[in-house]
Formats: sequence, C-alpha cells, structure tokens
Amino acid sequence: MDEEYKRKIDEIFKRVNEIDHKTPELSLMTENDVVKLLGVTKVTVNSWRKSNILIKHKHYIRINRSIRYKREALLNFNKN
Repeated sequence: MDEEYKRKIDEIFKRVNEIDHKTPELSLMTENDVVKLLGVTKVTVNSWRKSNILIKHKHYIRINRSIRYKREALLNFNKN
C-alpha cells in the first residue's frame, strides 16, 4: 500500500469515530421489556399508547408491524 492510500483510510476511520461518538445511543425495547421496567401490565402500556400518554416518535417507534419503545424516553417518563 502506498502512503497516500494509508493516509486516506486513516482519515476515513477518524471521521467515522468522530461521528460515532457524537450520535446518541438509541436503545429500543420490546413491550415485555417495558412491562418489566415500568412495573405495569401490557394493557396499561397499550392504553397509554392509544391515549397519547406515550407519544409516537418520542416514546416509541413503529418498525413495520412491531412497536419498539425508547429506553431513555421511558426512563425519563412521567405520566402525571
């Protein structure tokens, strides 16, 4: 490998590492995980979602037919 090629690769890896550290980690949870975390039933979680207590894109996202909940948003969740 010539030096110019090595330098370009190092530069790319440096940029990727900088981007990786700037983006927050998104931890998604299943409904079962949420039930355990919040200590409520699945019926309660579904009720909160349908009555917009849990807000789409803020507390949860839809991936095809699945619903995944954002861990950080739920940890900071206050239903009052």
